[in-house]
Amino acid sequence: MTLRVLLALLVAMLAIAVSTTAVARKFDMNFSDESAQFKYDFLIGATNYGRTELGVGFIYNEDDNNLAEISLQVIDQAGSKTPGLELGVGPKVYAADTNAGDVAAVGLGGQLRYKNPRVPRVIYVGMFYFAPGIVSFLDAEDMYEFAVRLQYEVLPSANAYVGYRKIEVEFEKIGDVEIDDSVHVGLEFKF
Repeated sequence: MTLRVLLALLVAMLAIAVSTTAVARKFDMNFSDESAQFKYDFLIGATNYGRTELGVGFIYNEDDNNLAEISLQVIDQAGSKTPGLELGVGPKVYAADTNAGDVAAVGLGGQLRYKNPRVPRVIYVGMFYFAPGIVSFLDAEDMYEFAVRLQYEVLPSANAYVGYRKIEVEFEKIGDVEIDDSVHVGLEFKF
């Protein structure tokens, strides 16, 4: 898999995203000294039991490791006893072109988002996805993604944040390779 294939995949994902009748959209970009991520999420359904979001994203770093992702999450409030706590679960499909080899994987995981009612502009976010060997393909043995963020609501439609993200792939021949392991700053726009 080459960068050209990854870019074509990302363009196709964005075309699907833009062509839907999605109402709510979110664009997220973040940077560190060594990596950059761009992500676009949009609402594809909502019921009394929560909402469903589809996301497409792309990460690259200075080591020429490139990763495209598609995620699907079902998100809802955790319950009436914990106001402000929101949980999301679902799959994420990865395609990566790294210096160590090519990666295709399907991860399962989710996110935890907490907006304290007493401090309404501060938001805590955590996320974890894991793709074991049975659903990791090409040169990958397995992979995982872990991220945490501290967000501040600058405007009702814009959050600034600082976060930490680690994405690691295990390859059969050379062991673990980090696609990203960095502290980053970012902006999230809702429209």
